Amino acid sequence: MRRVPWMGVSLLVAGVLMGCGGVESEAPAPADATQEQSLEPSCPSGYTSLYLWQCRRLAAHTAPCNYAGPGNYNVLHLYCESGSASYDAGPTSTYACGDCF
Repeated sequence: MRRVPWMGVSLLVAGVLMGCGGVESEAPAPADATQEQSLEPSCPSGYTSLYLWQCRRLAAHTAPCNYAGPGNYNVLHLYCESGSASYDAGPTSTYACGDCF
């Protein structure tokens, strides 16, 4: 009959008692998901939404396109119109790399 070393057995028992490798608890859900705000621009009531592309110049090796040299990319902007008033509400998160359009 073989003898089991006490050191190995004691480490095994300590690991089981401490819960090593056990199931992780789930992360708590956010308190109220309706409280989150969108980063996308929006038009106030009474204004009409109009999406237009704007061309931007981009330096070499910069996001979002990471060109080897300088280049262009297009960003989709939201414009809000109401009668004779119009303003740029800001860029959306939509972009397209390449030539201006």
